[in-house]
Amino acid sequence: MSTKKWFVLAGFLVVLALAFAACATPTPVEIIKTVIVTEEVMVEGTPVVKEVVKEVVITATPAPVEPTADPNAPKEGGQGDVFRAAILEDLTTLNYWSAYGPINSSMWNYVVEGTYHPIAYGIGYHRWDYAPAIADGMPTDLEQEGDFWVSTVKIRKDGMWSDGNPVTAHDWAWTADVALKLNLQGNWSGYDPNYLDHIEAVDDNTAKLYYHTKPGLAIHQYGVLGKPWMSKAFWGPMVDPLVERMVTESEGLDKESDAYTALVTEITQQLETLDATGEPSAGAWVFGQWEAGAYIENVRHENYFDYMRQVTEYANGGFKQVSGDYTYTSGDTSQVELEYTEGPWFDKTIFSIYSSDAAVLALDAGEVGFVITPNGLSEGQVAQLEPNPNVSIVTNVANGFRYLSFNFNRPALAEKALRQAIACVVDKEFLTQSVLQGAAIPVNTIVPESNAYWYNPEVPLFCEGMTTQERMVESVRILKEAGYTWDTEPAWNDARGGSVDYGVGLKGPDGQYIPEFTLLAPTAGYDPLRATTGVYIEQWMQQLGMPVKAQLINFNRILELRASGDWDMYILGWGLGVEPSYACDFLQRDSGWNFGAYNSEEFETLCNAYKAETDRDKAREIAMDFQEVLAEDLPYLYLFTTPLYDAWDNTQVMFPFTEVADGIGGGAYGLQEYVLSVQ
Repeated sequence: MSTKKWFVLAGFLVVLALAFAACATPTPVEIIKTVIVTEEVMVEGTPVVKEVVKEVVITATPAPVEPTADPNAPKEGGQGDVFRAAILEDLTTLNYWSAYGPINSSMWNYVVEGTYHPIAYGIGYHRWDYAPAIADGMPTDLEQEGDFWVSTVKIRKDGMWSDGNPVTAHDWAWTADVALKLNLQGNWSGYDPNYLDHIEAVDDNTAKLYYHTKPGLAIHQYGVLGKPWMSKAFWGPMVDPLVERMVTESEGLDKESDAYTALVTEITQQLETLDATGEPSAGAWVFGQWEAGAYIENVRHENYFDYMRQVTEYANGGFKQVSGDYTYTSGDTSQVELEYTEGPWFDKTIFSIYSSDAAVLALDAGEVGFVITPNGLSEGQVAQLEPNPNVSIVTNVANGFRYLSFNFNRPALAEKALRQAIACVVDKEFLTQSVLQGAAIPVNTIVPESNAYWYNPEVPLFCEGMTTQERMVESVRILKEAGYTWDTEPAWNDARGGSVDYGVGLKGPDGQYIPEFTLLAPTAGYDPLRATTGVYIEQWMQQLGMPVKAQLINFNRILELRASGDWDMYILGWGLGVEPSYACDFLQRDSGWNFGAYNSEEFETLCNAYKAETDRDKAREIAMDFQEVLAEDLPYLYLFTTPLYDAWDNTQVMFPFTEVADGIGGGAYGLQEYVLSVQ
């Protein structure tokens, strides 16, 4: 199961490993293909990474047409020896206390480690069906008991850690206790002390959740019930002394004090550097070995409790899963739409580390079965692979966005008018259609348009539909009305064919020159879309007289600088969930993910109301409101999302379905269970 939230990845991680009937092999055909290649061109004397459209004639194999499967027919494919996947970055840690926290929350850690830890409930990979993972049935409704709101969860009896210990409610209760007492941040903050008081292990297979404040769906169903559990038997001897020290030394300290913050920081650092060697897994995979910079190996968990789980999806939204003696059914089950069997189907998974282009070459050569990328393959890479009849390619839509983040600890960037002027001058339509050649789709809110139920189409947009000249004029107006001045004001130059004469010496309302900013973005080798966008935003800001330099650097280095606070602006991306509590996780004042230090009382009030709301429609109304606040305040300038291209070697691996929200690789941290061996 998967949360579809990169920032809370381990929450719902029993992702699908599946079987399906093989399709007939289509006949290759010769077609004219429009491709995009990356070239460096000069724009007004400045080298710019740009994607250029070209047409080539290639031999391509159309996507196979899948016949309607007979639910009773035998499935083809089966158990394989090794699933070989390409990844683009190395691990940064094997300590999951750290990997699930704010600093080491990397996609690549989740790809490898994301399925080691059990969860109570998860979201299905294909349609995002909410269902039990290691829980036995659904939780009881929240009911008031004294000062608490309480829900009870039954736990399956067949869960087993790879060291032979049973998975019990005690593991869950202990993990929550550690997260609460150590005030853990990042994804661990899903054990939210603003709501959760404690979890009680009534017995090995019964947990009671006690909330001191009634939680909404984001906190309870999509929060605590989907958080990972750590092994108490393994971690307890190392972690319990840290918890005891925290309890003792924090007594009497104001939680807003520097002393408390220093204590939390010190103990968290000790926790995140504990040796994870030998940590057991309760998921489908167990860590095998790690050759830094080369590869990581996972080994199939022989006693995985959900091995060969049968899943049935129904046309009218019904869902059924059968695992051992446990069956869960929901909704209308009158018409079967899809049936599949989960794995894992391989004995081992090898994650080999490549650059993006080298990974595609490895797939083309049959050295790997799948390329895992954060944003899918580029169109140029797809064109490179299309002539290979052994490679299958599919397109889906990303549920996420790339964004420009501002550091509010930089006084100049904390000024709303400056951010609004930047939002005005950045022409996302021109960027996505002309520069990126349709390889990206503009995004205007923190909830993408594809998430129709939660999306607010009425948010305020700065300079939408304006020409380049109109954007320049309006941006200058926004700044002048806020008290900004220039040594030389930006102006439109008709005599030069219609272009901007750059502003010089921009001064803030206080009369001081705006300091030089650095805009961080990943390198073109990692993500050419963000690299190119960074260069264009640099130029647009410079037109307004803002002194900014785009710096294209290693992705992990951006994460390090983001965590340290030593940055001005960066371009990164988020993969998102179904319901938009992630907006509050990203941007609330005390969130472990609010790296830019955004602080809005209105947004705080709306998020607190959203988190307390248990009615879905009422929660939606609140989400509409906070999207408007964020569109006006602009802690993020939302840029674009992308179509997602996934490719695999059809002589090695196969899938039961290829239409997947957020793409096949979007759930890549569970892909090793999802993929089926071809035999």
